[in-house]
Amino acid sequence: MAHALRYLIFALCCCGGVLLAAETAPAGAQAVRFTVFSPRAVNGLTFTPRSGQAPKHLVLYPTARSPRYDYLGSMPLRITDAQTNTVVAEATVPREITSALLLLVPLEPAPAAGLRYQTYVLDDTAARQPAGTLAIINFSGLELAGTLDGKPLLLTAGLNAATPLGRSTALTLRTTVKNRAHQAYAGNVELGKNERALLLLLPPFYRGSLEVQSRLLIDAASVAKVPIR
Repeated sequence: MAHALRYLIFALCCCGGVLLAAETAPAGAQAVRFTVFSPRAVNGLTFTPRSGQAPKHLVLYPTARSPRYDYLGSMPLRITDAQTNTVVAEATVPREITSALLLLVPLEPAPAAGLRYQTYVLDDTAARQPAGTLAIINFSGLELAGTLDGKPLLLTAGLNAATPLGRSTALTLRTTVKNRAHQAYAGNVELGKNERALLLLLPPFYRGSLEVQSRLLIDAASVAKVPIR
């Protein structure tokens, strides 16, 4: 009887813990694990991981994804300025995406108030882009075509499908102006075991130039699921 009573108390405590966890999560809360990248240096950004918690600083790197962060709450996910506490970026992550990459592209010209970034949400799961592949995002504003490992490659605007490639692959892109082809990008993509690459192509730095800016992000493809707490 005493053993049964102890088990009953333990079960009730466990149930109480489950109920408490359910009560602290907002109704309709969505769990997502995400990283952030911006083509420009950004400091002083925060987000609130879940209702009732203190804002958490986002650490952004110039040539790589940020560390991974967990969010549990309603959409949109809001990114704020740490000094003014104003919202500078918003991201609505579809429910089917549990691991996302948030691209923060500064708005041009810079607004005096309100949102300062155009936010793009990418499904960053290994299912969408597995290891050993290259995905290209063409934000350059140019029509680009060329060769990847000697094979013809034609890019569309925005996100292009991931393409398998070897450990080291040459990529050359050109754009055509007045019936003349001009080189817009040339480089090598080198991958280690279980790595994948995301190439972000941006408008040329100088007006009139046809050489696009680029950011190459390489990381290990992960199949880790988001913990829901």
